[in-house]
Amino acid sequence: MKTPLTPLDLVRRGLKTYPQEIAVTQPDGPSFTYREWGKRIYRLARAVAEAVPPRARVAVLSPNTHEGLLTYAGVPWANRVLVPLNTRLVPEEYAFQLRHAGVSLVLADVTLAPKVEDTCRELGIPLWTMGRGSDFSERLAAQDGSPLPYVLEDEDEIITVNYTSGTTSSPKGVMLTHRNSMLNAMGVLYSLHFDSDSVYLHTLPDFHANGWGGVWAPFGVGATHVTLPAVRGDAIHDAVHTYGVTHLAAAPTVLSLITDPATARPTPRPVRVATAGSPPHARTIADMSALGFEVVQVYGLTETSPLITVAELSGAQRALPVPDRAALTARQGFEMLLAGEVEVMTPELTPVPADGDTLGEIMVRGNLVMAGYLDNPEATEQAFEGGWFHTGDVAVRHPDGRIEIRDRNKDVIISGGENISSVEVEGVLYAHPAVREAVVVAHPDPRWGEVPCAFIALHEGAAVTPEELTAHVREHLAGYKVPKHYQFRDDLPKTASGKFQKFLLRKELWAGLDRAVN
Repeated sequence: MKTPLTPLDLVRRGLKTYPQEIAVTQPDGPSFTYREWGKRIYRLARAVAEAVPPRARVAVLSPNTHEGLLTYAGVPWANRVLVPLNTRLVPEEYAFQLRHAGVSLVLADVTLAPKVEDTCRELGIPLWTMGRGSDFSERLAAQDGSPLPYVLEDEDEIITVNYTSGTTSSPKGVMLTHRNSMLNAMGVLYSLHFDSDSVYLHTLPDFHANGWGGVWAPFGVGATHVTLPAVRGDAIHDAVHTYGVTHLAAAPTVLSLITDPATARPTPRPVRVATAGSPPHARTIADMSALGFEVVQVYGLTETSPLITVAELSGAQRALPVPDRAALTARQGFEMLLAGEVEVMTPELTPVPADGDTLGEIMVRGNLVMAGYLDNPEATEQAFEGGWFHTGDVAVRHPDGRIEIRDRNKDVIISGGENISSVEVEGVLYAHPAVREAVVVAHPDPRWGEVPCAFIALHEGAAVTPEELTAHVREHLAGYKVPKHYQFRDDLPKTASGKFQKFLLRKELWAGLDRAVN
């Protein structure tokens, strides 16, 4: 009687249990009941099954539209692997990911399709466009909408390959299984308190680790999804008021949009907000609370499906004055339900004392850890050294058990919720003829949390301006990866063996702050 675990079972339950309820709606767009949404899933699954063989990889490039959301169920329902693509990249970056993943079909919103057209043509990959002016609706209408059971033999099969920037110059493809994704979705349902009365607003990009599970989880309890293609303060408040939103997830930069006095309005009902990327400030929590939003910090990585901790508060702690509450919410908190073991460990793999002072690395062992990096066994072996997944985040554990990040071992910058590989940016900077040495580290930033800062040493007699370097990087990388600060030095600090000492440069930038991450 054992059946494989898969988040598709949450979708299946929603379709069966709540056929007359609204499943998905979009401002200035259509609405679909659960029965209608099911027919669209079955039609897309049949269309994909006709186009590519089983287990083939199908990429989706879309903002948060109802068509984009459909692919997270429709593609795996057809026993194909979904490859969500970040909407903010440049054609060169898409080309690498489509090649590396061996993608057989691309589903792209009409507004983004031009970024992948040339690569699809070059590689012979079919490109289906979605959105206004496309034939996507006609393509679905040509298929049978009758119920189609999904067939999954092994819960450890891959459901998505999600690309993440980390410590290497090329993004790594994180292979998440059906089991990973189901257990993460269940943790989301529990920690964020979803039920059949919930209305979930898609403010977090769905390509971010599968919308932190939000592309599947709310369907299981009959909640309504509100897709939001353009994330603006006024659009968020309009949706909250129009649809009675109860839940959303967002990076801290979006919280600043919500609290902007120019568009801010009190909510008609309480809204629970999950945020990650950097700890919410006391002022942000106070401003959000005054409007009716309850902020909950969560933490994780794409490699852990992704959420593994939540800064949950007791009833008494939620009643504390804002500064006291903010201090607790700013910590990454406790391991989430079903996250497995989340520990702060020494290099010898022993837990650090819960003294709020001893530093260690956050490590994870459990059902949410990825299957591995696609076609990258060396990186996979390194990440799993000693039988634990190494996050690269340096933290302490407080006497009450809460984890708090203090620094990073890995060369990654998290800016506005986006991961930026410092090594990737350095590689592009080195391609400029004037640059002799380049080191990129995180610079604290009040809006984005942290942004890339490039330390540059030039060839003798060479000259280049920050503006010229910015233009050079923009030719090859997404705008959010471009350094926002430049410092020119005659030489950059190195060890005796010639390795750059990034920690010294980070120390300069973060001097006077109580932690080296933001």
